[in-house]
Amino acid sequence: MYINIPSAEQRFVSKNLTLLIKQYDVKMAQDNYLQAKLWYNPNLTYGQTLYNEDSKRFFDNNYPDGEVDHTFQLQQLLTIGGRHSATAKLAKIGVTQSEFQLADLLRSLKYQMYTDISDLYSNQSLVNMYADEERKIKHLVESAQSEYKLGNASGNDVIRLQAQLQDIVAQEITSRQAISNDEQDLGTLLAYPGNTYIVVKDLGIPNGEIPAYMAILDSAKNNRPDLKLAYAGVQYSEQNLKLQHSTAVPDLTLGVANIGAGSVVPDYWGITANIDLPVFNRNQWNTHAAKDAKEQAALNDSLALYSVMNQVTAAFTNLYRINNQYTQIDAGYENDLNEMMNNAIINYDKRYINLLDLLSQVSTYVDGKTNLINMKVQYFNAVHAVNYTTGIDIIK
Repeated sequence: MYINIPSAEQRFVSKNLTLLIKQYDVKMAQDNYLQAKLWYNPNLTYGQTLYNEDSKRFFDNNYPDGEVDHTFQLQQLLTIGGRHSATAKLAKIGVTQSEFQLADLLRSLKYQMYTDISDLYSNQSLVNMYADEERKIKHLVESAQSEYKLGNASGNDVIRLQAQLQDIVAQEITSRQAISNDEQDLGTLLAYPGNTYIVVKDLGIPNGEIPAYMAILDSAKNNRPDLKLAYAGVQYSEQNLKLQHSTAVPDLTLGVANIGAGSVVPDYWGITANIDLPVFNRNQWNTHAAKDAKEQAALNDSLALYSVMNQVTAAFTNLYRINNQYTQIDAGYENDLNEMMNNAIINYDKRYINLLDLLSQVSTYVDGKTNLINMKVQYFNAVHAVNYTTGIDIIK
Protein backbone atom coordinates (compact mmCIF):
# COMPACT_ATOMS: atom_id res chain seq x y z
CA MET A 1 0.00 0.00 0.00
CA TYR A 2 1.60 3.25 -1.19
CA ILE A 3 0.71 6.32 0.86
CA ASN A 4 1.61 9.99 0.87
CA ILE A 5 0.75 12.74 3.32
CA PRO A 6 -2.56 13.89 1.71
CA SER A 7 -3.92 10.33 1.37
CA ALA A 8 -2.83 9.46 4.90
CA GLU A 9 -4.53 12.57 6.32
CA GLN A 10 -7.76 11.80 4.48
CA ARG A 11 -7.85 8.20 5.64
CA PHE A 12 -6.88 9.14 9.18
CA VAL A 13 -9.81 11.51 9.66
CA SER A 14 -12.36 9.05 8.23
CA LYS A 15 -11.01 5.72 9.48
CA ASN A 16 -9.18 6.22 12.78
CA LEU A 17 -11.13 4.17 15.30
CA THR A 18 -9.93 6.11 18.35
CA LEU A 19 -11.37 9.32 16.87
CA LEU A 20 -14.61 7.58 15.94
CA ILE A 21 -14.92 6.27 19.50
CA LYS A 22 -14.19 9.71 20.97
CA GLN A 23 -16.88 11.30 18.81
CA TYR A 24 -19.46 9.38 20.83
CA ASP A 25 -18.28 11.23 23.95
CA VAL A 26 -19.36 14.47 22.25
CA LYS A 27 -22.69 12.94 21.27
CA MET A 28 -23.26 11.66 24.81
CA ALA A 29 -22.40 15.08 26.25
CA GLN A 30 -24.96 16.63 23.89
CA ASP A 31 -27.51 14.04 25.02
CA ASN A 32 -26.76 14.88 28.66
CA TYR A 33 -27.30 18.58 27.92
CA LEU A 34 -30.65 17.95 26.24
CA GLN A 35 -31.63 15.71 29.14
CA ALA A 36 -30.69 18.39 31.66
CA LYS A 37 -32.97 20.90 29.91
CA LEU A 38 -36.06 18.75 30.43
CA TRP A 39 -38.49 19.67 33.18
CA TYR A 40 -39.08 17.32 36.09
CA ASN A 41 -42.00 14.93 35.64
CA PRO A 42 -45.17 15.56 37.65
CA ASN A 43 -45.98 13.03 40.35
CA LEU A 44 -49.40 11.37 40.60
CA THR A 45 -50.49 9.56 43.76
CA TYR A 46 -53.71 7.55 43.99
CA GLY A 47 -55.21 5.71 46.95
CA GLN A 48 -58.33 3.66 47.57
CA THR A 49 -59.84 1.26 50.07
CA LEU A 50 -58.03 -2.03 50.44
CA TYR A 51 -60.88 -3.85 52.28
CA ASN A 52 -64.46 -2.62 52.72
CA GLU A 53 -65.82 -3.65 56.14
CA ASP A 54 -69.42 -2.97 55.11
CA SER A 55 -69.46 -5.02 51.92
CA LYS A 56 -66.75 -7.44 53.09
CA ARG A 57 -65.02 -7.01 49.75
CA PHE A 58 -61.51 -6.03 48.69
CA PHE A 59 -60.95 -2.86 46.63
CA ASP A 60 -64.56 -1.75 47.07
CA ASN A 61 -64.78 2.04 47.43
CA ASN A 62 -68.58 2.24 47.60
CA TYR A 63 -70.14 2.98 50.98
CA PRO A 64 -73.72 3.61 52.19
CA ASP A 65 -75.40 6.81 51.06
CA GLY A 66 -73.39 6.75 47.83
CA GLU A 67 -70.13 7.70 49.47
CA VAL A 68 -66.95 6.85 47.55
CA ASP A 69 -63.67 6.55 49.40
CA HIS A 70 -60.59 7.44 47.31
CA THR A 71 -57.71 9.92 47.26
CA PHE A 72 -55.41 11.23 44.59
CA GLN A 73 -52.72 13.86 44.51
CA LEU A 74 -50.87 15.56 41.62
CA GLN A 75 -47.56 17.26 42.45
CA GLN A 76 -44.96 19.20 40.50
CA LEU A 77 -41.41 19.93 41.66
CA LEU A 78 -40.21 23.51 41.12
CA THR A 79 -36.60 24.65 41.53
CA ILE A 80 -37.04 28.15 42.88
CA GLY A 81 -33.29 28.69 43.30
CA GLY A 82 -32.45 28.25 39.61
CA ARG A 83 -30.97 24.80 40.02
CA HIS A 84 -32.60 23.50 36.84
CA SER A 85 -31.18 26.20 34.57
CA ALA A 86 -27.79 26.05 36.31
CA THR A 87 -27.64 22.30 35.72
CA ALA A 88 -28.45 22.75 32.03
CA LYS A 89 -25.77 25.43 31.65
CA LEU A 90 -23.23 23.17 33.33
CA ALA A 91 -24.11 20.35 30.93
CA LYS A 92 -23.71 22.78 28.01
CA ILE A 93 -20.15 23.54 29.11
CA GLY A 94 -19.62 19.78 29.31
CA VAL A 95 -20.44 19.59 25.58
CA THR A 96 -17.81 22.25 24.87
CA GLN A 97 -15.24 20.35 26.93
CA SER A 98 -15.95 17.13 25.03
CA GLU A 99 -15.50 18.95 21.73
CA PHE A 100 -12.14 20.37 22.83
CA GLN A 101 -11.06 16.94 24.08
CA LEU A 102 -11.89 15.48 20.67
CA ALA A 103 -9.98 18.26 18.91
CA ASP A 104 -6.96 17.74 21.15
CA LEU A 105 -7.04 14.00 20.53
CA LEU A 106 -7.17 14.67 16.80
CA ARG A 107 -4.18 16.99 17.11
CA SER A 108 -2.14 14.46 19.11
CA LEU A 109 -2.96 11.43 16.94
CA LYS A 110 -2.32 13.41 13.77
CA TYR A 111 1.12 14.40 15.02
CA GLN A 112 1.80 10.78 15.94
CA MET A 113 0.81 9.81 12.39
CA TYR A 114 3.30 12.30 10.95
CA THR A 115 6.14 11.03 13.13
CA ASP A 116 5.31 7.41 12.29
CA ILE A 117 5.25 8.22 8.58
CA SER A 118 8.58 10.05 8.77
CA ASP A 119 10.12 7.21 10.75
CA LEU A 120 8.82 4.67 8.24
CA TYR A 121 10.17 6.79 5.37
CA SER A 122 13.55 7.00 7.10
CA ASN A 123 13.84 3.26 7.66
CA GLN A 124 12.59 2.36 4.19
CA SER A 125 15.12 4.79 2.66
CA LEU A 126 17.88 3.25 4.77
CA VAL A 127 16.84 -0.26 3.72
CA ASN A 128 16.96 0.77 0.07
CA MET A 129 20.43 2.21 0.57
CA TYR A 130 21.66 -0.85 2.47
CA ALA A 131 20.19 -3.20 -0.14
CA ASP A 132 22.00 -1.31 -2.90
CA GLU A 133 25.26 -1.36 -0.96
CA GLU A 134 24.79 -5.02 -0.11
CA ARG A 135 24.52 -5.84 -3.79
CA LYS A 136 27.67 -3.88 -4.63
CA ILE A 137 29.77 -5.21 -1.75
CA LYS A 138 28.57 -8.76 -2.43
CA HIS A 139 29.89 -8.37 -5.99
CA LEU A 140 33.26 -7.27 -4.59
CA VAL A 141 33.36 -10.22 -2.18
CA GLU A 142 32.73 -12.67 -5.00
CA SER A 143 35.36 -10.93 -7.14
CA ALA A 144 37.91 -10.96 -4.29
CA GLN A 145 37.25 -14.65 -3.62
CA SER A 146 37.92 -15.44 -7.28
CA GLU A 147 41.12 -13.39 -7.23
CA TYR A 148 42.17 -15.05 -4.00
CA LYS A 149 41.84 -18.50 -5.59
CA LEU A 150 44.08 -17.29 -8.42
CA GLY A 151 46.58 -15.90 -5.93
CA ASN A 152 45.95 -12.29 -6.96
CA ALA A 153 44.31 -11.15 -3.67
CA SER A 154 45.04 -11.68 -0.03
CA GLY A 155 42.78 -13.57 2.36
CA ASN A 156 42.60 -10.50 4.59
CA ASP A 157 40.96 -8.52 1.79
CA VAL A 158 38.29 -11.18 1.44
CA ILE A 159 37.65 -11.20 5.19
CA ARG A 160 37.45 -7.41 5.46
CA LEU A 161 35.01 -7.22 2.55
CA GLN A 162 32.92 -9.96 4.13
CA ALA A 163 32.94 -8.07 7.43
CA GLN A 164 31.79 -4.91 5.64
CA LEU A 165 29.02 -6.91 3.96
CA GLN A 166 27.84 -8.37 7.27
CA ASP A 167 27.84 -4.92 8.87
CA ILE A 168 25.57 -3.60 6.12
CA VAL A 169 23.30 -6.65 6.38
CA ALA A 170 23.02 -6.19 10.16
CA GLN A 171 22.05 -2.52 9.78
CA GLU A 172 19.52 -3.46 7.13
CA ILE A 173 17.94 -6.03 9.46
CA THR A 174 17.69 -3.41 12.22
CA SER A 175 15.95 -0.99 9.87
CA ARG A 176 13.56 -3.71 8.67
CA GLN A 177 12.61 -4.47 12.27
CA ALA A 178 11.90 -0.77 12.80
CA ILE A 179 9.77 -0.78 9.64
CA SER A 180 7.61 -3.55 11.12
CA ASN A 181 7.01 -1.46 14.25
CA ASP A 182 6.19 1.63 12.19
CA GLU A 183 3.76 -0.32 10.01
CA GLN A 184 2.10 -1.71 13.10
CA ASP A 185 1.53 1.78 14.51
CA LEU A 186 0.37 3.22 11.19
CA GLY A 187 -1.84 0.21 10.58
CA THR A 188 -3.66 0.97 13.83
CA LEU A 189 -3.84 4.73 13.21
CA LEU A 190 -5.09 4.37 9.63
CA ALA A 191 -7.15 1.20 10.19
CA TYR A 192 -5.28 -1.02 7.73
CA PRO A 193 -5.42 -4.84 8.03
CA GLY A 194 -2.47 -6.54 9.67
CA ASN A 195 -1.19 -7.97 6.39
CA THR A 196 -0.88 -4.56 4.70
CA TYR A 197 2.63 -3.53 3.65
CA ILE A 198 2.82 0.27 3.80
CA VAL A 199 5.28 2.19 1.62
CA VAL A 200 5.77 5.95 1.97
CA LYS A 201 6.11 7.51 -1.47
CA ASP A 202 7.48 10.84 -0.32
CA LEU A 203 7.38 12.96 2.80
CA GLY A 204 6.25 16.04 0.90
CA ILE A 205 8.40 18.47 2.84
CA PRO A 206 6.45 21.68 3.56
CA ASN A 207 8.16 24.59 1.84
CA GLY A 208 6.28 27.49 3.35
CA GLU A 209 8.13 30.27 5.08
CA ILE A 210 8.60 30.05 8.82
CA PRO A 211 6.28 32.59 10.47
CA ALA A 212 7.57 34.96 13.11
CA TYR A 213 7.75 33.64 16.66
CA MET A 214 5.03 35.96 17.97
CA ALA A 215 2.69 34.91 15.15
CA ILE A 216 3.20 31.27 16.11
CA LEU A 217 2.70 32.03 19.80
CA ASP A 218 -0.48 34.03 19.18
CA SER A 219 -1.83 31.23 17.00
CA ALA A 220 -1.15 28.72 19.75
CA LYS A 221 -2.99 30.87 22.31
CA ASN A 222 -5.97 31.17 20.00
CA ASN A 223 -6.12 27.67 18.55
CA ARG A 224 -4.68 25.10 20.94
CA PRO A 225 -7.62 22.86 21.96
CA ASP A 226 -5.92 21.81 25.21
CA LEU A 227 -5.60 25.48 26.18
CA LYS A 228 -9.26 26.06 25.30
CA LEU A 229 -10.10 22.97 27.35
CA ALA A 230 -8.29 24.42 30.36
CA TYR A 231 -10.24 27.67 29.99
CA ALA A 232 -13.48 25.70 29.65
CA GLY A 233 -12.50 24.02 32.91
CA VAL A 234 -12.52 27.46 34.55
CA GLN A 235 -15.96 28.15 33.08
CA TYR A 236 -17.17 24.75 34.27
CA SER A 237 -15.97 25.38 37.82
CA GLU A 238 -17.60 28.84 37.85
CA GLN A 239 -20.90 27.41 36.65
CA ASN A 240 -20.66 24.54 39.11
CA LEU A 241 -20.23 27.08 41.92
CA LYS A 242 -23.45 28.77 40.76
CA LEU A 243 -25.15 25.39 40.74
CA GLN A 244 -24.06 24.65 44.30
CA HIS A 245 -25.33 28.05 45.44
CA SER A 246 -28.68 27.37 43.79
CA THR A 247 -28.83 23.92 45.37
CA ALA A 248 -28.66 25.58 48.78
CA VAL A 249 -32.17 26.91 48.11
CA PRO A 250 -34.70 24.11 48.79
CA ASP A 251 -36.98 22.96 46.01
CA LEU A 252 -40.69 23.68 46.21
CA THR A 253 -43.29 21.02 45.48
CA LEU A 254 -46.82 22.18 44.62
CA GLY A 255 -49.76 19.83 44.32
CA VAL A 256 -53.49 19.36 43.99
CA ALA A 257 -55.25 16.78 46.20
CA ASN A 258 -58.70 15.25 46.22
CA ILE A 259 -60.27 13.09 48.90
CA GLY A 260 -63.50 11.33 47.99
CA ALA A 261 -66.73 11.76 49.95
CA GLY A 262 -66.47 10.42 53.46
CA SER A 263 -67.93 10.81 56.92
CA VAL A 264 -66.29 14.18 57.61
CA VAL A 265 -66.51 16.08 54.33
CA PRO A 266 -68.59 15.17 51.31
CA ASP A 267 -65.80 15.72 48.78
CA TYR A 268 -62.48 17.48 49.47
CA TRP A 269 -60.32 19.43 47.00
CA GLY A 270 -57.18 21.15 48.17
CA ILE A 271 -53.76 22.37 47.23
CA THR A 272 -50.51 21.27 48.83
CA ALA A 273 -47.06 22.76 49.08
CA ASN A 274 -43.98 21.37 50.76
CA ILE A 275 -40.44 22.58 51.06
CA ASP A 276 -37.42 21.42 53.03
CA LEU A 277 -36.30 23.73 55.81
CA PRO A 278 -32.59 24.50 55.35
CA VAL A 279 -31.75 24.14 59.01
CA PHE A 280 -28.87 21.69 58.98
CA ASN A 281 -27.97 21.11 55.35
CA ARG A 282 -27.54 24.23 53.25
CA ASN A 283 -25.19 22.53 50.79
CA GLN A 284 -22.43 24.54 52.44
CA TRP A 285 -19.61 22.07 52.02
CA ASN A 286 -20.39 21.26 48.41
CA THR A 287 -20.31 25.02 47.82
CA HIS A 288 -16.98 25.25 49.60
CA ALA A 289 -15.61 22.40 47.49
CA ALA A 290 -16.84 24.18 44.34
CA LYS A 291 -14.91 27.30 45.38
CA ASP A 292 -11.77 25.21 45.82
CA ALA A 293 -12.35 23.61 42.41
CA LYS A 294 -12.67 27.07 40.85
CA GLU A 295 -9.31 28.17 42.28
CA GLN A 296 -7.74 24.89 41.16
CA ALA A 297 -9.10 25.35 37.62
CA ALA A 298 -7.64 28.86 37.46
CA LEU A 299 -4.21 27.51 38.41
CA ASN A 300 -4.55 24.71 35.85
CA ASP A 301 -5.40 27.31 33.21
CA SER A 302 -2.22 29.26 34.04
CA LEU A 303 -0.17 26.06 34.00
CA ALA A 304 -1.55 25.13 30.58
CA LEU A 305 -0.69 28.59 29.22
CA TYR A 306 2.90 28.45 30.47
CA SER A 307 3.24 24.93 29.08
CA VAL A 308 2.00 26.04 25.65
CA MET A 309 4.36 29.04 25.59
CA ASN A 310 7.37 26.87 26.42
CA GLN A 311 6.40 24.21 23.88
CA VAL A 312 6.07 26.86 21.16
CA THR A 313 9.46 28.32 22.05
CA ALA A 314 11.19 24.94 21.96
CA ALA A 315 9.52 23.89 18.67
CA PHE A 316 10.27 27.22 16.97
CA THR A 317 13.91 27.22 18.08
CA ASN A 318 14.40 23.64 16.91
CA LEU A 319 12.83 24.34 13.50
CA TYR A 320 14.87 27.52 13.05
CA ARG A 321 18.11 25.66 13.76
CA ILE A 322 17.29 22.67 11.54
CA ASN A 323 16.08 24.95 8.74
CA ASN A 324 19.45 26.71 8.69
CA GLN A 325 21.21 23.37 8.35
CA TYR A 326 18.74 21.94 5.83
CA THR A 327 18.84 24.91 3.48
CA GLN A 328 22.66 24.89 3.39
CA ILE A 329 22.84 21.42 1.82
CA ASP A 330 24.04 21.67 -1.75
CA ALA A 331 21.43 20.56 -4.30
CA GLY A 332 23.91 18.24 -6.01
CA TYR A 333 25.35 16.75 -2.83
CA GLU A 334 23.37 13.52 -3.00
CA ASN A 335 24.25 12.93 -6.65
CA ASP A 336 27.89 13.54 -5.80
CA LEU A 337 27.69 10.89 -3.09
CA ASN A 338 26.19 8.37 -5.49
CA GLU A 339 28.80 9.14 -8.12
CA MET A 340 31.62 8.81 -5.58
CA MET A 341 30.34 5.40 -4.50
CA ASN A 342 29.97 4.11 -8.07
CA ASN A 343 33.44 5.34 -8.96
CA ALA A 344 34.89 3.69 -5.87
CA ILE A 345 33.51 0.30 -6.91
CA ILE A 346 34.81 0.73 -10.47
CA ASN A 347 38.24 1.94 -9.32
CA TYR A 348 38.60 -0.93 -6.87
CA ASP A 349 37.64 -3.45 -9.54
CA LYS A 350 40.36 -1.97 -11.75
CA ARG A 351 42.78 -1.88 -8.79
CA TYR A 352 43.18 1.88 -9.07
CA ILE A 353 42.55 2.12 -5.31
CA ASN A 354 43.27 -0.29 -2.50
CA LEU A 355 40.80 -1.88 -0.10
CA LEU A 356 41.43 0.69 2.63
CA ASP A 357 40.47 3.53 0.27
CA LEU A 358 37.39 1.61 -0.85
CA LEU A 359 36.14 0.96 2.67
CA SER A 360 36.80 4.58 3.61
CA GLN A 361 34.65 5.77 0.69
CA VAL A 362 31.95 3.23 1.50
CA SER A 363 31.84 4.55 5.07
CA THR A 364 31.71 8.13 3.80
CA TYR A 365 28.87 7.26 1.44
CA VAL A 366 26.80 5.46 4.08
CA ASP A 367 27.31 8.23 6.63
CA GLY A 368 26.53 10.93 4.07
CA LYS A 369 23.35 9.26 2.80
CA THR A 370 22.21 8.50 6.34
CA ASN A 371 22.74 12.10 7.38
CA LEU A 372 20.78 13.32 4.36
CA ILE A 373 17.86 11.03 5.22
CA ASN A 374 17.98 12.04 8.89
CA MET A 375 18.15 15.75 8.03
CA LYS A 376 15.11 15.48 5.77
CA VAL A 377 13.17 13.60 8.43
CA GLN A 378 14.24 16.00 11.18
CA TYR A 379 13.12 18.99 9.13
CA PHE A 380 9.77 17.31 8.39
CA ASN A 381 9.26 16.49 12.06
CA ALA A 382 10.30 19.98 13.16
CA VAL A 383 7.73 21.59 10.84
CA HIS A 384 4.95 19.39 12.13
CA ALA A 385 6.08 19.91 15.72
CA VAL A 386 5.51 23.64 15.20
CA ASN A 387 2.09 22.93 13.69
CA TYR A 388 1.35 20.62 16.61
CA THR A 389 2.30 23.19 19.24
CA THR A 390 0.41 25.89 17.33
CA GLY A 391 -2.83 23.97 17.01
CA ILE A 392 -3.22 24.56 13.26
CA ASP A 393 -1.17 23.89 10.11
CA ILE A 394 0.50 27.27 10.22
CA ILE A 395 3.30 25.97 7.94
CA LYS A 396 2.04 24.18 4.82
